[in-house]
Amino acid sequence: MPWSLPPTSPARPAALFAPRNPRAAQVWAALSLAVAALTNALVQAVASDDGISPSTLLTTVGVVLGALVVVRARPERVAPWILLVPLLGVLVVVTLDLRSGDAGVTGQVFFVIPVVWAAAHLRVGGVAVVTAMTIAGEATVVFSILPRAQAWVEFTYLAVLVAVVGAVLARSAANQERLVRRLRELARVDPLTGLVTRRVLERATAALGSADRAALVLVDLDRFKTVNDVHGHRGGDLALVHVAEILTSRCRDSDVVARLGGDELAVLLRGCSIEDARTRADDLVRAVRETPLALPDGTRVPLTVSVGTAMHLFPGTPDELYERADVALYTAKRTGRDRAVLAAT
Repeated sequence: MPWSLPPTSPARPAALFAPRNPRAAQVWAALSLAVAALTNALVQAVASDDGISPSTLLTTVGVVLGALVVVRARPERVAPWILLVPLLGVLVVVTLDLRSGDAGVTGQVFFVIPVVWAAAHLRVGGVAVVTAMTIAGEATVVFSILPRAQAWVEFTYLAVLVAVVGAVLARSAANQERLVRRLRELARVDPLTGLVTRRVLERATAALGSADRAALVLVDLDRFKTVNDVHGHRGGDLALVHVAEILTSRCRDSDVVARLGGDELAVLLRGCSIEDARTRADDLVRAVRETPLALPDGTRVPLTVSVGTAMHLFPGTPDELYERADVALYTAKRTGRDRAVLAAT
């Protein structure tokens, strides 16, 4: 099939651990670390007769400074290492709990934060790693402080809670990401013909360099209004789909076939000379003429197209290329339709 769209999401295995939105993941990771550390220090200051211990104060200051470093760094530098942030959070919670000897709810509640953050910002691989490390950290705390029987109870409850929270939030985030990806695909693909949209064609045209040989072919259905009037809008839609299929079947993998809007289609022919462009444009006109549209009721509707072709020139802009092809298209329609005209170079 002709030129296909680039994927909308990374296909590499590393993408399973990558953040969905690097900047948002970076900001919320730093905020979560700082809030957890400050809350723990505040609670210890209020609840303990001795106030904040030096080790807790040192840890809190270190975490807050680390959060500031994370939030000020460039997202592209942080993204490959963002998975380490929630793992560092788990390590900090374990350290603080072991130092304070707190295996109760006040000490264990912070184990939920890394999992919630991971489920909101990472893909499935990252969520699984953070959840596993969190459960391992919880096991380290409760089995180091509590009697074994009580430790098993505390560990089981929190492990199940963490796993369920992570799974539910990760599932929700994955569904949202899938919906956004689908909406982006719809914005790049014409829903009627299945061709790419004008935006994709413009991007492909703008990417042409000085050494690229290419031609832009504008295709306009002749007397399309008559087809709509006689056979209804459904007949007009079928005519557009029919012509789109003919163009697609006669294009190479490197070509870009697009619907610009209404009854206007376009083909960006890559790697072709002037003679190639002239020959292929004539072939498209002939193919449409020789392949009538068969309606569901058996009616055969003859169709023709007018084609304007312009060669890619350097230096030159995509707008100039389109304008030259459009002038050639107008000439083809003005001189009798059902023909291809090549713009002068």
